[in-house]
Amino acid sequence: MKKPFPKMILRILLVCVLLLGFLYMDDDIGTSAANLESDIRNLQKIPEDWIVEGDVSDTMAAYISYPQDRSDHTFSVYVNRPGLSFGYFFRGGGSLSGVERGIAEFTVDGYNERAFISMNQPKAARLEIDDGNTVQIIDLNSDQPFAIVLPANAGVIHFYDGNGNPVNYQKNPL
Repeated sequence: MKKPFPKMILRILLVCVLLLGFLYMDDDIGTSAANLESDIRNLQKIPEDWIVEGDVSDTMAAYISYPQDRSDHTFSVYVNRPGLSFGYFFRGGGSLSGVERGIAEFTVDGYNERAFISMNQPKAARLEIDDGNTVQIIDLNSDQPFAIVLPANAGVIHFYDGNGNPVNYQKNPL
């Protein structure tokens, strides 16, 4: 006498694995951190010769893409949704004068992080995070665009150029 119970469980497991595979292939359960650059290039039609740089945390990813001559740019912000999510989902992006000419801060409702993205025309050379007790300093290359993800509650954020002059940033909710 054969037992149909193990075969039925095997079939159910096979169907579940196939379903998860299809969801993953269709990006319905997110893009892995390792595949974000590829997703950015495909989704936003970024040419292969453009530079793509960014920062990834557990819940947010921010990227800036630009050609060698820095004549154009595209930014990308992704979030890692809570629940049945195995990766990051595109939340917003494109080209903004705030990213081109200054520093843009991006926040997403319901997420406790923020992204700072810039082509760095103001030549920001230093980022200071003041949590009320200590000041953390992050050096930036004043000649390079950047994308940085920070916790929303990290403290007061200040950017400075190479001469110590403050560089303002513009808030942009997504």
